[in-house]
Amino acid sequence: MGTFLRKLFWGVILNSLGILACQGLLNYLLNDFFFKGVPSQLIFLAFILTILNLLIKPIIHFIFLPLIWLTLGIFTLVINLIILKTASFFVPGVLIINSSLTWLAASIIISILNSFLYKIK
Repeated sequence: MGTFLRKLFWGVILNSLGILACQGLLNYLLNDFFFKGVPSQLIFLAFILTILNLLIKPIIHFIFLPLIWLTLGIFTLVINLIILKTASFFVPGVLIINSSLTWLAASIIISILNSFLYKIK
């Protein structure tokens, strides 16, 4: 149980940093990523994103494994996008993203930071 709590702790930190990085980078490049909330909402959104990444994402990967193989891994971007949209659904009005390109870019940035989460033992 200690490993799960450690991954949960670092996942919340990494996802909070990922959301803030998206806020800075994507607002600079595309002016289309808006985090409208207080720090407690940021932590709650990062917590939901971490739970989805640790518990739901492996199940989705297993279900769509043939499609991931057929697309040579590109379908993983769609899975990351779905996870991010699901997390923003649980905290409505806090994460405002208007274009599909920004959703995709945000999911890529956050998934890069989440890749460090799987190295935590």
